[in-house]
Amino acid sequence: MFYDQSKSRIIMSYPALLAAYPDAGDLSTEPARNALGLYLVHEQPPAYDPLPHTLALDGVELVGGVYQARYVLTQLPPDQVRASLLQAVSAKRWAVETGGLTLPGGATVGTGIDDQNRITSVIANAQLAGVASVDFKAQSGWVTLSLEHMRGIAAAIALHVQACFSAERAHHEAIAAASDADLYGYDINVGWPGNGV
Repeated sequence: MFYDQSKSRIIMSYPALLAAYPDAGDLSTEPARNALGLYLVHEQPPAYDPLPHTLALDGVELVGGVYQARYVLTQLPPDQVRASLLQAVSAKRWAVETGGLTLPGGATVGTGIDDQNRITSVIANAQLAGVASVDFKAQSGWVTLSLEHMRGIAAAIALHVQACFSAERAHHEAIAAASDADLYGYDINVGWPGNGV
């Protein structure tokens, strides 16, 4: 970002600077830009939560001989915050639900829809074929599992998925019931089952 001191104008990028001053000559060095009254703006936006707030550039100011970007943090309207929180919780549920599951013994299995379907299919087909055990590729590597173990994995995944939906529901109900003031400090990252993202 650059600042044209004579015009009190902010230029957002170097390509935009070149386009705005096509006849200015070489603008690749700071001394060359400074000679024309063009200054590099140091950007240090504050950390903020984008769910309940928005951050906007509010001009530049000269601090200790250096132009600094100035920002303004604004609270979003409560209805918008509530809607954003609900969407973020649903996205969080999906990430945790499909993020995998570590089973007792340390094997890690995928928990996405394809993983769930694959495990169900292996169990059903192995039963039909009379197979007592199967080679199974977990996320952590190859294992040989009995059908009983495969059923246990399917049950663990089903419980994990259900726990994710239960957590999402609890968050949705809490967000719906929260006062407008409480929305701005609401933490969507609590209450998820193990292996949470």
